[in-house]
Amino acid sequence: MKKLLLLIAFGLLTGYSNATIWHVGSTQTYTLPSQVKNLVQDGDTIYIDGGVYPNDATKWVKKNLKFIGLGTGSNRAILQYTGDIPNGKGIFVFETPGTCDNPYLENIVFDGAQVSDGNGGNGAGIRFQANNITVNNCKFTNCQNGILEGNGSVTTSNVIILNSEFQNNGYQLQNDPTYSGYEHNIYISASADTLIVKNCYFHHPRGQANSLKTRAQRSYILYNLIDEEATGYGSWELNIAQGGLNIIIGNIIIQGSAGANHGIIGYDAVTNSLEDFYFVNNTVINQYAGNIKYFNIAPASGINTFKIYNNIFASVTGANITMFLSNTPNVLDTSKNINSNNYLTFGFTNPSADDYSLTASAIAAINKGTNAGITNTSFSLTPVNMYQSFASSLLPRNIIGGVIDIGAYEYSGSTNVIENQSTAIISIYPNPSNGKFHLAISNLMLGKNCNLEIYNVKGEKVYTLNNLRSQGCHTSMPMSNEINLSNFSKGIYFVHLISDECEEIYNNKIIVQ
Repeated sequence: MKKLLLLIAFGLLTGYSNATIWHVGSTQTYTLPSQVKNLVQDGDTIYIDGGVYPNDATKWVKKNLKFIGLGTGSNRAILQYTGDIPNGKGIFVFETPGTCDNPYLENIVFDGAQVSDGNGGNGAGIRFQANNITVNNCKFTNCQNGILEGNGSVTTSNVIILNSEFQNNGYQLQNDPTYSGYEHNIYISASADTLIVKNCYFHHPRGQANSLKTRAQRSYILYNLIDEEATGYGSWELNIAQGGLNIIIGNIIIQGSAGANHGIIGYDAVTNSLEDFYFVNNTVINQYAGNIKYFNIAPASGINTFKIYNNIFASVTGANITMFLSNTPNVLDTSKNINSNNYLTFGFTNPSADDYSLTASAIAAINKGTNAGITNTSFSLTPVNMYQSFASSLLPRNIIGGVIDIGAYEYSGSTNVIENQSTAIISIYPNPSNGKFHLAISNLMLGKNCNLEIYNVKGEKVYTLNNLRSQGCHTSMPMSNEINLSNFSKGIYFVHLISDECEEIYNNKIIVQ
């Protein structure tokens, strides 16, 4: 865990203190990013104004560069290419280890990257062949590859991809989304030591693309939404191409109704130094009403660990499900997984809107999980976040009731007491309110030490009141403890009352108008 946090911090903070800032935009001295290529020095920052930058591809030749798009909404910085890119690689290219290492890219759209079949037909929004890259809050659309990484001479590169969107990427002939060139949203080669993909959104792949294909020695795939969608024509959602350490936690992974091979997770080979696979607290949905395989395991031996814990596997009715195709790992370790033949009736909040959080009717999942422990490398397998949107912060995942729920979400109303006791324990009045309200707490809490926590819809704690004892936890709160959220934004807030002695959590909601 410490290594993962250090890698993210390294990717976000690398730079030089004496860097020059360059501005690119239609009203600036330099109107295209390529115009500053030969001017920038190691550690410089390039700000790119919102707007479309057509047919401008650049091979960068300095290291520790930061590229920051300044636009928002429909006016983001869009690097858009039509036709084949002459450099044969991509829109932004970093190809020389030691010379153009450690780029950081934020809030940039890469649109339409393609190269000719003679150059490989594998054009990329970002073609990376150096050491260490961080991509944050970027979008890759209509490209043969979103991000294509790899250089045989590199062995220790770290690739960090955060809060980004991948849409309609993959090789295709014009107007033929089913034609396959097997390019991908993300392709990471064996030159990467560590890959981190966190809080990203993958959707509508084309041309039998994989949503994410990795050969990295270590891959952390955490809290993403990977959705083939009804019209996406992709192949594997996750393709583990040559094994390694793979830690896949808290993702929503959806096989669409029209994909190419109707498989969700492929495991192709065991040629990396580590061969440990952890698949924990994911929600996996199949929407294809035919023959479907959840895992295709090519190697018959060589996998050291294959742990599948606390996952929901839910399908459309009528599908013919195979959990393991080709081979079942002889080290298979499974616990507390759910298989459902109708995801529409399972108890998800709103599947049509990709909201696979749990409702109270998801009784098969609530408080039914188990502690998945740690990896062989001491990484905790307990999820700490939940996906809500790649454009928003991850929600914190607090285990409510002492037992983790199965799947990618923790039900906010679940407790280790009878569910309908929560609203009986906590009474809020008036509700809705203007932000000022009173909290009445049942006699059932008499004599218990209590703490009050209030969270907004983003999962951020906005209010705390500690050490409420018998007089505060009996019948009603005194006037001096009136809760005041009138200075907060209008909306829904979640009220948690926590008993220290028995570690119970009771929940309610307040609506601020």
